[in-house]
Formats: sequence, structure tokens, C-alpha cells
Amino acid sequence: MKKVFKELLQSRAVIYVIAFLMKIWISFVVLSCRKTVIGKEHAEAMRNAEDSYIKAMWHRNILMAPLSMLKKKSYASLITPHKDGELAVAYAILAGCKVIRGSGTGSSHDKKPKNKKGAVAFRTLLRYLNNGTCGFINADIPPGPKFECGRGIIAIARLSQKPIMPTVIRTQNEAYIKKSWDQFIIHKPFGKLVIAYGKPIYVPKDADDEMIETYRLKLEKNLNELHEKAENLLKV
Repeated sequence: MKKVFKELLQSRAVIYVIAFLMKIWISFVVLSCRKTVIGKEHAEAMRNAEDSYIKAMWHRNILMAPLSMLKKKSYASLITPHKDGELAVAYAILAGCKVIRGSGTGSSHDKKPKNKKGAVAFRTLLRYLNNGTCGFINADIPPGPKFECGRGIIAIARLSQKPIMPTVIRTQNEAYIKKSWDQFIIHKPFGKLVIAYGKPIYVPKDADDEMIETYRLKLEKNLNELHEKAENLLKV
């Protein structure tokens, strides 16, 4: 029975049904909440710019990612090629994102990079960015640690010369998948919802390894500060 259930969950049709239900659930959560936006000027600047940009979020926050997609912009999302990423692929497609299968284009500062078809994904994402499509990248990388930014997103920003906009979305009512590496957030309806956009980060073209590490820490700090600001607003 367990084997049949597992095979059922791997069915493409079932995966898309689950993704569709997730989309409906998140839409209901968004409609039921009172919204506050932090850093709206940063979002407006990116929306009105003719060029593309890179949106960075913590992995645990990605269920709400479609809410932060700016009008007039198209997006490409980097998703693991592992079979565990199939649900994320379906969800991204339903949200209107192009999908790039690949991950591990960078890693935390104390880890060696992992391949995971990362080189191909890296080049594909650069091509999208250079053609005007915005990039959607999780700043932290499985299996963690959570809240620790990888180097890959900084390398992509350096090579593409596109700004990174840190983005956080939190809700007053949340549940957590505690056994997941990042304590993934399941948003619940009603209460408050905070969308926080950070000031875009520009990585110099000539940034060396030391500067890349500096910008990695800067993005990490900005995302964590946005999380703290959002949490404080939810308490008011």
C-alpha cells in the first residue's frame, strides 16, 4: 500500500493537482490577510526599470513567492533537477514562471560547490537574465544550514550585472514543517501579511573572491533583517 501511495505521489497528474491546490490555498491566504508592504519604493524601481533583476528569498518562504512577482516582468526560477523538485516545478509553472532545472550553482562559504547540473543551469539563467527575464533564486541551499546565503547567487549577479533584490513574505498565522532542513513555512489565512523588499544589491563586475564573500554576507544580513522587520510588524 505504501509503495502504491508513493508511486501515486510521483504521478505527473497528481503532482499538478497538488500544485494547483497549493496555488488556490495561497490565493485564499493572501485574500484573507491585511497586507503591509515594506520597501515599496525598491519594488517600484525594479518594476519600472527596463532591465531584469534577481529576486532572492529564503527557501522556507517560497510558497508565497508568486505574490512578490512584479507586474510587467517575466521570471525564470532555478529548481533542483532531483525528483523532489517536481512539485516545485509544477507550482512555478502555474505561477507563470519559466523553469530551469539545476541547483548547486554555489554553496555556503564553508562548503565546496556541488554540481547537480549547476553549470548548465548557471549558463541558462545568465541567458535569461541577459534577455530581460528576471531570475528567482533561493538564497540558501539544501541541506542547509538555513538562513545562510550561498555564493552562487552572488556569482550570477556579478556575471550578469543584474541587481539582487532581497524579498521576504511573512504571515501572522504560520505553521512549520519542523523536520525539514529549513523549517519550511506553511502560511495560514487571516491576520496580517507583510511583504518586505530590500534595497537592490549590485555586485561589481571585477569582484574577487574576497568581495564575493563580502556581498554574500551582505545579502544574508539583509534577508535576515527583513525577516526581523516583518516579524516585528506582525506583532504590532
